[in-house]
Amino acid sequence: MTVAVPRRAALRVVVWAFHLALPLLGLWLLLAQPHLDALWRHQAGHFALVVSVAAVNVALGARMSEVSRRRADARLFLVSLVFLSSAGFLLLHALATPGVLLEGGNAGFAIATPVGLLLAAGFAAVSGIELTPARAAGVLRRQALLRGGLALLMARGPPCRCSASLPWTSPRPRRPPAWSWS
Repeated sequence: MTVAVPRRAALRVVVWAFHLALPLLGLWLLLAQPHLDALWRHQAGHFALVVSVAAVNVALGARMSEVSRRRADARLFLVSLVFLSSAGFLLLHALATPGVLLEGGNAGFAIATPVGLLLAAGFAAVSGIELTPARAAGVLRRQALLRGGLALLMARGPPCRCSASLPWTSPRPRRPPAWSWS
């Protein structure tokens, strides 16, 4: 017995396959023709692009957070924290772009994105766990605390404290250590 597949469903599969194959085709093209791979270094453009992407993701995360509060959905709230944490630290990365708001290179530029993605991965992992009703209620009771803690971490955390010049870009002489192995 054969089952007829509607034309619309078949078209949907083709469209999905095309969208999944397109990045792989781009990668293949760049690997096959390396001269097509351009290097773009424009700090102001980087700043504008990253700030706009972070702003869109913060807006999505804030909207998700509001919907999760109205629906009393703890897992959706945790997904909203994924968006807010990754976008917030991406925004810190943009703000630390060398030569735009800060002079020279800084560790905040390099460390903000990995910290945000690590934190987002933790929230994503927890959102994938089936929460008992008691734990879900506990997450929902602590929404303000979790949002506030995330905001505090972004405002006072390690990426914000790393705005000093990187050692290899700093003209200051380094002091010898106060201890030695000999």
